[in-house]
Amino acid sequence: MAKVKQTFCLEGQFEGFIAGGKAPFKYLSLQSNDGQYVIKLPKSVRLMLFRYLQAGDWVRVVGTESIDQETGEPKLKAREVVRVKPLEVVANPVINIKEQMVSKAKKKKSTPKILICQKSTCRKRGARQVCHEVETALAAHGLTDTVQVKLTGCMDKCKAGPNLVVMPHKQRYTKVKPDQVPGLIAQHFPKDNVG
Repeated sequence: MAKVKQTFCLEGQFEGFIAGGKAPFKYLSLQSNDGQYVIKLPKSVRLMLFRYLQAGDWVRVVGTESIDQETGEPKLKAREVVRVKPLEVVANPVINIKEQMVSKAKKKKSTPKILICQKSTCRKRGARQVCHEVETALAAHGLTDTVQVKLTGCMDKCKAGPNLVVMPHKQRYTKVKPDQVPGLIAQHFPKDNVG
């Protein structure tokens, strides 16, 4: 599943580096007006920043933010880190970044989806027919606007294909037959629970 990434810009005081794995300077700790952030640093700038920054320096960090698929927490990765003068620091450059990202993650997680593998082994075992039956069953239940059907790449269960996953509960089904689909739709998407 593709991660949704957004650009962020944070300003505040550099608190120090945090080790990660074998890298002693993998993360940067930043204290801004709206909280403390731990930001992953790209390899290309770690050594330069180690020699450049001192605890207490004011910095501006620009990078990308995404949601951790397991925890739902925002993950920040720096693209650029620049030392700035305290007078240049914006009082509140990002308004409640954590709340915005967690809210988006909850909204995204709650969207019902059916993922259907479309790699060659699953297609040979009937994934196209299963996909057609899913769309037909959703239409019969009036769910075409509510439940999204996504065709995916390999789900690593080739010998047990066709493979299907019902989100947001991550319920996996293998060896799915087209005649099983209406029952799965009725089980996972009762009319009064979807929306």
